[in-house]
Amino acid sequence: MFFCLVCYPVFGQVQPKAPVTEADYHLWGTLYFDKISDLGNWVSYRMDYHEHPDTLFVKNAVATRTHKFPESTTGTFNKESQFACLVPGKGLELLNMETASRKIIPSVTSFLFTTNGKFLITQNRAASVNWVCIRDTNGKILDSIIGVSSYKLNPAGDTMLCSVIEGNNNSIVQITMRNLIAKKIIVQDNAGTLTNMVWQNNGQSFAFLQHSGDAVSGNERNTIFYYTLKEQKMYHFEPERINNFPDDLRIANGYESRLTISDDGSKIFFGLIKKIPTGEYADNEVQIWNGNDKRLYPQRKEYRDWEIIAKLAAWWPRENRFFQIASDEKPFVVLDGKQEYAITFNPTDRELQYKLYPNTNFFLTELKSGKTRLWLENQSVDMNNLSISPDGKYAAYFTDGNWWIYSFSAGTYTNVTKKMNLALLSEENGEPTSFGVEGWGLDGQTIVLRDQYDLWEITTNGSSCQRITFGMEKGISYRVKRPGIDLSRKSNFDGFTGLAIDVDNLLLEATAKEDNGYFILDRKKGIFPIAWGTGFISNLAKAEGSDVYVYQEEDFDRPPSLKIKNSKNDKANILIQSNYQHKNYLWGKTEAIHYRNSKGIKLNGVLFYPAGYNPEKKYPMVVHIYEKLFDRLHRYFNPSQFNMEGFNIANLTAKGYFVLLPDIEYEMGNPGLSAADCTKAATKEVIRRGLVNSDKIGLTGHSFGGYETNFIITQTDLFAAAVSGAGISDLRSHYLSIGWPLGSAEIWRYESQQLRMNKSLFEDKDGYDRNSPVVHADRVNTPLLLWTGEEDRQIHYYQSIAFYLALQRCNKKEIMLVYPSDRHVIYDRSHQKDLTRRIEEWFDYYLKDKSEAKWIVNGTK
Repeated sequence: MFFCLVCYPVFGQVQPKAPVTEADYHLWGTLYFDKISDLGNWVSYRMDYHEHPDTLFVKNAVATRTHKFPESTTGTFNKESQFACLVPGKGLELLNMETASRKIIPSVTSFLFTTNGKFLITQNRAASVNWVCIRDTNGKILDSIIGVSSYKLNPAGDTMLCSVIEGNNNSIVQITMRNLIAKKIIVQDNAGTLTNMVWQNNGQSFAFLQHSGDAVSGNERNTIFYYTLKEQKMYHFEPERINNFPDDLRIANGYESRLTISDDGSKIFFGLIKKIPTGEYADNEVQIWNGNDKRLYPQRKEYRDWEIIAKLAAWWPRENRFFQIASDEKPFVVLDGKQEYAITFNPTDRELQYKLYPNTNFFLTELKSGKTRLWLENQSVDMNNLSISPDGKYAAYFTDGNWWIYSFSAGTYTNVTKKMNLALLSEENGEPTSFGVEGWGLDGQTIVLRDQYDLWEITTNGSSCQRITFGMEKGISYRVKRPGIDLSRKSNFDGFTGLAIDVDNLLLEATAKEDNGYFILDRKKGIFPIAWGTGFISNLAKAEGSDVYVYQEEDFDRPPSLKIKNSKNDKANILIQSNYQHKNYLWGKTEAIHYRNSKGIKLNGVLFYPAGYNPEKKYPMVVHIYEKLFDRLHRYFNPSQFNMEGFNIANLTAKGYFVLLPDIEYEMGNPGLSAADCTKAATKEVIRRGLVNSDKIGLTGHSFGGYETNFIITQTDLFAAAVSGAGISDLRSHYLSIGWPLGSAEIWRYESQQLRMNKSLFEDKDGYDRNSPVVHADRVNTPLLLWTGEEDRQIHYYQSIAFYLALQRCNKKEIMLVYPSDRHVIYDRSHQKDLTRRIEEWFDYYLKDKSEAKWIVNGTK
């Protein structure tokens, strides 16, 4: 009785919650949607962990049955009855979802189901031998082929090509898998490896290469084969037998082959490449940097003046006619939708320009006649500003604030937006860009364009212009959503072809200031929400054969969940709630704040409250900056020590910090001063509310945010400590430097892009100095932690060194961390953990007066 009396109150108490600590970070994982079955009865998803094996799950729509696949990442449904995925170290695992039975097929490296669902194809490898098996859906082998190096399924998903190597013999085998399996050897010889198999879009023909010789010796030889199923006839293209084939070129293979069959099957497109690249830019020769160069030497060295880029060519098999489309002078190609015309261009054809997307001249070639003429003059090479209609009749291009339609048959140019009187371009990042094309009407006679908020259907002759959505009035931005993909186009060699859409029935993605989600638009009935609310809603997918949708939903204090919904019902059901342990811990909350900069412009920011917030206390705060971050208002963040920028909101709020993410509005010519103005205004708004200790506020940013952090602490003593990652510090030297990834001068970033100076250094020297952190280093009173990757190829770590030296010479408090072998963000997991720890210790030291970090006090590790 005494034991019961003592213990009863303990068991009856509810244990108080506490904020998450580093010891518990390993419990958190990231939710990723994988697939939805054809009718929406099953969904697969995975959970990724930093410190545990990832796991793939399969769950039925009513959330009563779940199957786990540890260490797997993605799988495939076969109708509604079967799921398959690769399991590392084991092979292919088959799940019968009706009986819950499982089966392992060892040694499988890749697999797929035929579209009819009757056959399973597996590629196997063991003891250096490759083979392909055709199996029934239970995994039983029905047929097999030894020596398969690659295979390719046709668009209908019922016929496969296999490239087979058996000793010195090479062959292409066609396997039809409808009700029965039928095999046919298409070609067999020992002249070379058969590679790069491609199907015509309608599956009526296919092509492949025969590769022989060696590229190093210069004896590499490739032949194109083309086979038509209806005629059962083989054509082959041998360069040696073509009179006008260039002597210095050969047919490219591998990823450079660009082997493609035209939609009508009349032409084969392929790449040509130099037989032996020239040694003009050998490392031991003198470099010649000519002031008249349209491309800087590093760019020319990288691409050898475009000569090492594969040049597109065409072959007409039935006529055995050859035509080279691209050249060193015009190396890039976009085809019209019918592949009868080629648009060619060279981004360095005109004078040297300091823009990310320079202007150039575009040329139009009729492939049949080979005639070429100037098509567009002084047009941007930004491929977002060019869209080819899928039916091949038109090309849309954006210039001088308007969209134009070109008719290939009529040769006419029509400005279709001149009567709209709407802003169709954004100047958010300095360089004007169009909002883009959403698609083309099914009848081929309309194009769907977007402005900041709405979609517009415009006829190709410009006679009619109709607004499809009405978001401007409510501050809602609508975009077409294609389940499973986020693109509004498909690849067209060096450009894009737009996709056809049913303008009367659209799936829309919508975003407002604080709300977001998805809608179904029926132009006859109206607009209906699939999901809409104040949380962050994303990753919508739709079952192919039904109106069942899956999407992800989260909020800062609510971990991501997958929800499933039938559009015919109003209710969405939670399929999986990730990070269920979240409920056991104290968590913060978010709040939208609003403030005005010194010019009276109203801005937004996100304020994250500390876990277990007590209104009787004042807390330290960390301000994180990078242009506009308001879209993170409803995002969930896993606490973690593995962060590529060392910054984690969940970590800081759990440790008792407020975190502020302010939006920044930029004035052209004053990027640094704009950042300082807006950041101070947002910070003072939080101070005004009495939430934080005004003497204990930190500032942090990475990349452009690192530059902003560097500059802001030269303008104000508002911040007690700062952290800057991989940021620019000296505008003059960075302006006159080469950007490693592009090999181009960084000038474009200042004159027409993110740095927003809008003038050259020599037009506005005072402006560059006015916004340059190193120039004002003597004003810094805020202790600064700098960090950078030693191999940063985006912002050279010399920029961090420059600010370090400037601050050191001025006797300021600073420490710099340089991570060897890491780049612009930190990929090495041990470095991620180290950086996260040091940033948090830096803020703890200066904002919480903690003195445990010896590396801050005396430089020891």
